[in-house]
Amino acid sequence: MALEVKKLEGWFEKQKLMKILKNDYDNFYMLFDLDNFNFLLGNSSFLYAKDGGEITGILLNYYHSTGIKDIWLYGDNESTESLLTYVDKSTSVIHVRNNENVHIFNDAPNVYREYCMVNERPSGKHDENVRLLTQDKYTQYAKMISQWDNTRFKTMELDEFRNLLNYSTIFGYFADGNLVSAATLGAIWKDWFVISSVFTDPASRNRGYVQKLISSMLDHYSKLDKAILFVNKENAPAVKAYSNLGFKIYSEDLWVDYGTGLVP
Repeated sequence: MALEVKKLEGWFEKQKLMKILKNDYDNFYMLFDLDNFNFLLGNSSFLYAKDGGEITGILLNYYHSTGIKDIWLYGDNESTESLLTYVDKSTSVIHVRNNENVHIFNDAPNVYREYCMVNERPSGKHDENVRLLTQDKYTQYAKMISQWDNTRFKTMELDEFRNLLNYSTIFGYFADGNLVSAATLGAIWKDWFVISSVFTDPASRNRGYVQKLISSMLDHYSKLDKAILFVNKENAPAVKAYSNLGFKIYSEDLWVDYGTGLVP
């Protein structure tokens, strides 16, 4: 039977999709958007593939205000390939489990590999040098994180950084009063949370600041059950630092760039 592709529009469909995704950590953002009905807000949409009565693939298409799209895919290779034909891949980053499916993206300018890492018993050590970044720290934050190549931070205006600190939960590590490292609480879904946008000033790397920063965040959110983060497979120092904090590799995923220039 040929695959049937449908758009998610109702509560009952949502429940079916969540049941399929619920145990997969690397589908965190799909679960988050589904459970919060973000697909009804206009900046997210879900498609799913069916073979007979069985759901075999799911696609989340999330539009950023910057014009870049995040596309998250789940399912078998035939279903994910079929789902991709229903969306505009230009100016997008596609995230999908690495499952001998790289050939699907032969037309992509860049394909990277990243690990989804999970800490199933988050605990860490409080560090007085780690503080929640308040709005008044926006110039320090902008100066540091705008050094991060191939990210939207390179082109953001100062007012955007101030707004970012106003509506985001971002922690920073301060050395001698200077912000040298930062990480964001990406989102919380039930008892899972994601740590994202981890960056250290290039002049302050290899001094253990990231490990202390993440450890302090794990301590802060130790009442939650799972900590999740995504890291470039080729970033061996980061993988080692996260492993030392109790994170284990859960899956290897593809990060497929279609014209954004972004890297994991």
